[in-house]
Amino acid sequence: MHIFVVLSLLLIAPLPLLSSPHSESSWQPIYDKLRADDTRLAFQFLQQQVNTLKPGSERIYVGATLARTAIALQEGKSLATSIQYSNDINDEILKHIISGLLFARKNVYSQTIGEFKQAISKAYTLEDPAVIATVELFYINVKISLANYVQLTHHIKEVERNIQQMNNLFWGVNSLHNVKALNANFNGDHAMAIEMYQQAIANTVHEENKSPYYNNLALTYLDLGNFVDATKYLKKSLKLRKQQNNQFKIALTMLNLGIVASRANQHDEALTWLDKAYQLYVEFDNAYRKAYTLVQKAKVYTKLKQTTKATNAIDQALSLISVTDNINLITDIRIHAAENMLTLGKVDEAIKQAQIAHDLAMSVNDKAHLIQSLELLSELTAKLGDFEQAYQFNTKLLMEKEKLNAKKSMQAMIALESELEVTAQQLENVRLEKSNNLQQQQISRLEERQQYQAVIIVFSLFLLFLLFLTLRGYSKHKYRAQHDNLTGALNRGAFVSRVTRFGAPALGKKHGLVLFDLDHFKQVNDVYGHPTGDLVLEQTAELVNNFFPKTTLFARFGGEEFMLFIPNVSDVELHQLTNQFRENLSTHEITNEMKKKLNVTASFSTLAYQNHLSNLNKIYSKLDVALYDAKRSGRNRVVKA
Repeated sequence: MHIFVVLSLLLIAPLPLLSSPHSESSWQPIYDKLRADDTRLAFQFLQQQVNTLKPGSERIYVGATLARTAIALQEGKSLATSIQYSNDINDEILKHIISGLLFARKNVYSQTIGEFKQAISKAYTLEDPAVIATVELFYINVKISLANYVQLTHHIKEVERNIQQMNNLFWGVNSLHNVKALNANFNGDHAMAIEMYQQAIANTVHEENKSPYYNNLALTYLDLGNFVDATKYLKKSLKLRKQQNNQFKIALTMLNLGIVASRANQHDEALTWLDKAYQLYVEFDNAYRKAYTLVQKAKVYTKLKQTTKATNAIDQALSLISVTDNINLITDIRIHAAENMLTLGKVDEAIKQAQIAHDLAMSVNDKAHLIQSLELLSELTAKLGDFEQAYQFNTKLLMEKEKLNAKKSMQAMIALESELEVTAQQLENVRLEKSNNLQQQQISRLEERQQYQAVIIVFSLFLLFLLFLTLRGYSKHKYRAQHDNLTGALNRGAFVSRVTRFGAPALGKKHGLVLFDLDHFKQVNDVYGHPTGDLVLEQTAELVNNFFPKTTLFARFGGEEFMLFIPNVSDVELHQLTNQFRENLSTHEITNEMKKKLNVTASFSTLAYQNHLSNLNKIYSKLDVALYDAKRSGRNRVVKA
């Protein structure tokens, strides 16, 4: 899922102004048609219209949209003369929004958020639902563009709450669908995301204006591993954006076509798209997006075993991100760099980048990137044989995931959110300050008694040292007891234990099980030797870990037989994921130590269930029968149990 989060921050759709064919504003249908034909014509039209509107929500919406369009066309300097401001508070709000958008274009995080905080604060003093909904919606879009999904659900609900209080139709219905879809994808609800994008597409009159929704719909399919549909919708979007002559959005779509091609192992095509995107970003002088494109190119070079090119691309990307203070985006690049260094076998350098990402995420309370960095650090330290450190990282990872799950409610998120935008949040801040004062008093009392606790502290340190020695041996033993030595996959006992402890799926979802067995594996051992057979098993496991979602459990059940547990999927998603992996495995070329090349295939059986699973035996029997049917009917296929 985290891949979509990274990509979605590049694809925030322009806010559509036409909320309904029955809207009374005469400029709206004209603008909508011009935007479909040519972005620059739409920009010139907005320049003419913005000063004809009185201060209020409509002028704020038009002025902010003018600013976004100017930024996309590299016309940001013209904004100073395009809008004639009054002393009205609505125009003050518009000034803050436009200033924030310009800072966001430069990836200057702190100043962007500062400007929008002022806009939101002033909007709530007006008690005008249309103004509040408008400002909140632009704030949501800019937060996503800066890779900040914290409290997004809260802001979306604020928009919806104010829309319900409005007497007229709201301007940004389609944009609301878009941000709800992006947030749904961030939370792993792909079905809801697809539904939201389809609503936005259906609500859009002109085909050309559907391009951003095709883009984001493609990203959802990419996250599901459906490369065919992802490519189809991205190319559809690219064609429309070329018609609109929007170079900034063309670059974004090319970047994503490169990422999809890379995921589908179409390396030449991936590099072609990424090179085109990079050249456009050079023209736009956008440091973050140049860095992000270089990281994606490094991934392709790594797959092609072009180590020097991959290393150079990563180094160049890391040198670029120092020009921005957007910690969320920098953290994202660091994590991608660490993942690529791990693939290159540079474990020490990967740990360095993952540790930097961890510290940055901690500094801004970025839970999503913190969890990703902990997952990486746990894996990397285990590869170095430092099992006690890996155990500590894994323990912290579990704690952070539990914290994140425990803070789903609105009040809990407000209590933890460091950005306090409205009065209710300011009151929460007062409560936290009182709590901090109480803690300081407690610390003072503890310091007064410190002289009496010296012996206790020394004794405690001694106990911790004994515990460390115990855990060191325990973590090594535990890891080896639960994992297969050759592939690193879970063994059968550990897999069954974890699956049967897993709770029921989310509402409307199922848990999926996949059993697969490599075809004619005995012939591989007989013809090429057991070292090649071991290499096939290792690379099969590596393909599984790189392809399926991070939440997947993967086990080697014995010999060449493997099983997967994929939580919270639909029947369709389970089949699509399994079939795509089957195709990837069958086309993956393996070269052994004797430089002999071979391909292997596998037969698969799948089963999705809705209730908590306390015993795996019956389901395993069904999967085993279906797997036998797949073998009997020709192998290299997926059969539903």
